[in-house]
Amino acid sequence: MKRILAVAAVVVLAAIVALWMMFQRIPEWYAPPEIAPHEIQAVKNDFAQTEVDLSKRLNAAEADDSFEFRLTQDQINAWLAVRGEIWPLSRKWLPPYLEQPMVVLDRDGIRVAALLTHQSLRAVVSLRVEVRAEPDGLFVRLAEVAAGNLPIPRSQVRKFLKRLDRKFWPMGAHLPGQIGPHRLPSLGNILEGIRLPNTWIWMNGKQPFRITSIDLEPGQVRIGIEPLPRSTLQEGAHQSRR
Repeated sequence: MKRILAVAAVVVLAAIVALWMMFQRIPEWYAPPEIAPHEIQAVKNDFAQTEVDLSKRLNAAEADDSFEFRLTQDQINAWLAVRGEIWPLSRKWLPPYLEQPMVVLDRDGIRVAALLTHQSLRAVVSLRVEVRAEPDGLFVRLAEVAAGNLPIPRSQVRKFLKRLDRKFWPMGAHLPGQIGPHRLPSLGNILEGIRLPNTWIWMNGKQPFRITSIDLEPGQVRIGIEPLPRSTLQEGAHQSRR
């Protein structure tokens, strides 16, 4: 009996150590860029030029003249690395125990990750989101949440999402810049999938547009954009007041 108990204790201890190592392990894909001080302005310039390019294409296009806009994973991660220089308010986006956010773009979805450091804890927390454009909106589903290489059980994720719904998530709100009557759905439903608006106003020029496609590939995303008639602004304002 003592031998059985000793073996069981060793097995349990080994399992705890293995789980702890999986939790603490830094995944190979987690590699946020390090932007040197002399490179920051180039990253800011790239962001500004991307915004200008999209504005030109949207504002110059005729209604229904669709086009495709491409963003790379490297671009997005560089912007995130210097986000405080581009959007000063972004310094408050994450709590102080989360830092170095980055994204990974792949056919399986968009993975968002950050480094969690709290006392003796140090782990990469990540989530993978599936997203696609549909005729009635953008379908978004939270497919996976993990700490290190250890998946977080869906039951725990659901409890956390429900707390966010109650305390922070503006459920039922009409998002700034969106067109149409869509209201923000419950965040607790994102494990099964929620729909977000696909029709918006590009504020630089007040140009309405629709997202018609989102094609994810390793390292990049291609977004189909359809400019809409400016009369859509009045229609959308009327619908949002309902």
